[in-house]
Amino acid sequence: METEPLTPEKITQIKDLLKDIDINQNNQSLIQDNKLIFTKDDKVYRCNMPTQIQQTKAEEKQNQLKVKLIQTDNTITRKKLIQVLKEKQDIDIIKLEKDKEKLQEDLQNIYLELAIVPTDNPEKIEQIKEKKKVIEEKFMEITIEIIEMLSPCIEEQVKAIYYKYLSYACTEKQIKENKFESIWNNYSEFEKDDTGLSYKAINAIQTLLLNIKE
Repeated sequence: METEPLTPEKITQIKDLLKDIDINQNNQSLIQDNKLIFTKDDKVYRCNMPTQIQQTKAEEKQNQLKVKLIQTDNTITRKKLIQVLKEKQDIDIIKLEKDKEKLQEDLQNIYLELAIVPTDNPEKIEQIKEKKKVIEEKFMEITIEIIEMLSPCIEEQVKAIYYKYLSYACTEKQIKENKFESIWNNYSEFEKDDTGLSYKAINAIQTLLLNIKE
């Protein structure tokens, strides 16, 4: 089963998402009452914690796709793909993932360093921000490479559809103060969304679930 290639537009959207993840991880005030508020194009959206029924439906879609992929020719597991990439193209995913983890640690250290700098020392603050920018750019490059290289494997496709369905089911748009409504009429409409909103919604549900678990 062929996967959709990462176009320059999609890579740009991924970069935007990584910036959102950075913001969301360091601004827990965005999460209130098991809901995560986010914006796009000056419009307000929220992602709700999924219900048991929504999670069950997402798991059903996940399992259906997994069975289909296992029975389809020319599919590949994550472990096998990592091996093939190493042997055939000399791309070491394990090393890339370790490099990514190290960059995440570096970013956390940068935040700690930034937090203790006096506000009356703008030069030092700018120096740290520049270091942060360099690390973030490296983090984005590695993340995009890993996503692009592993996207064909069964595990990544199955994981993706789980979060996609929850994003479709749990994301709402604000129509007036304190009133929200569903965005997409059905899952097919969500999949065809080319505005970038679906990517923001996926990031929102992942961030919400991660923080609720913690």
